[in-house]
Amino acid sequence: MPSFAFGGEERERVEVSVHAYERAPVGDYYDDNWLRASVVVSVGSFSGNYDAAFLTSDFAGFREALRALHQSLIGVANFSTLEEQLSLQLAGDGLGHVLLKGIAIDAPGTGNRLEFELALDQSYLLSALEGLDEIVSSFPVRAG
Repeated sequence: MPSFAFGGEERERVEVSVHAYERAPVGDYYDDNWLRASVVVSVGSFSGNYDAAFLTSDFAGFREALRALHQSLIGVANFSTLEEQLSLQLAGDGLGHVLLKGIAIDAPGTGNRLEFELALDQSYLLSALEGLDEIVSSFPVRAG
């Protein structure tokens, strides 16, 4: 199953895996583009995983922003989702350092909330981009 991740150490990692479209296409943009996903967060003494639903366009937009950040190493790339179950903000300083700020919420609207930060370097961006390429090609935005 396609996935993308940031961080590498056991206690410094966030990973998103996409399993499938939620349903067969019916001709409605939103109904046709929901994906079943899982999120794993391991930061410091906190770790957990949960199921989530994201739109195909969430991944496509993030991939383009992350590609720009990878090329310039300066600026911001955001992964934000309609139901706010996961938000990631990666900010590059132009010197190869990347600060990831994240919020993970285990259930839309009423879930538990974990805020975290990871100090990364530019080496994590390329593997995440490769994972996002695989997600976007495996689960393209359906016209609806």
